[in-house]
Amino acid sequence: MLKRSLGPLLSLLLASCSKGGDAPAPSSEGRGALVARVGQVELRADDLQRAMARDPGASPQRFDSPQARRELIDGLVRFELLVQAAERAGLTKDPDAIHALQQIAVTKLVNKTLGAAGSPESISQADVEREYAARQASDYTLPEAVQVRHIVVSDAQLAERVVAQAKALAPADDAGFAALAAQRSEDAATRTAGGELGFIDKNSRLPPILVEAALSLKVPGDVAGPIATGSGYEILRLVSRRAGAVSPFSSVQEPIRQRLYQERRAKALDTFIAQLRRETPVEVVDGK
Repeated sequence: MLKRSLGPLLSLLLASCSKGGDAPAPSSEGRGALVARVGQVELRADDLQRAMARDPGASPQRFDSPQARRELIDGLVRFELLVQAAERAGLTKDPDAIHALQQIAVTKLVNKTLGAAGSPESISQADVEREYAARQASDYTLPEAVQVRHIVVSDAQLAERVVAQAKALAPADDAGFAALAAQRSEDAATRTAGGELGFIDKNSRLPPILVEAALSLKVPGDVAGPIATGSGYEILRLVSRRAGAVSPFSSVQEPIRQRLYQERRAKALDTFIAQLRRETPVEVVDGK
């Protein structure tokens, strides 16, 4: 199905917004051969060319056959009929319709004005490599982490007894600690999962004293605690360790390119708007 263009509607909106009242019909000079006439509006060869260009994924050869060309023309005629009906209904002067036109016009202006800065291709491979090197340690390195289980109790003496029970377990007896957590832990959120806390790294949002204690565990089965916190006494047990890893450049270069493009485009747009502010008086009268 042919996707209808906004071209004729935009022309009508521009005409309705002009200061001189009704604008004259555009000249047919240079617009190619007449294709169809809808009321007083002529559709010409260049209208067909624009419609072909707006059909995503389609090549001009798609419309070589007489049937495809007729379908294309019929689509333009159908849309023009609707445009004229919308104009008769006064909808081309509707504030939302005018705003839609302004949004399209602004997008075209910005893309034209920003030029190379508005294109992802403006970001060179050297730009991407330099950004990767600068942020490799902070953004593209997965820190080492430990997977731990925990038990929380509110009584200090009970905590000492639980620690003794945890340390008596064999290093490989993870299930034993999980059962102990299910029995003893007062943390309802993790008790049913055997006290599972998942992986903890230096950026975890747990209390720093717990993060430090967890990362100090070296061998699966190691136990730390009891550790006094605001919620009671914590007992931690190491399940596994995960080494730190650096994301390879190939896996992050496109996200880096897109981010640099967005940043460069935003900066160029801010500069352009600042220029417009210098050239155009602006007065904000709403004091709220």
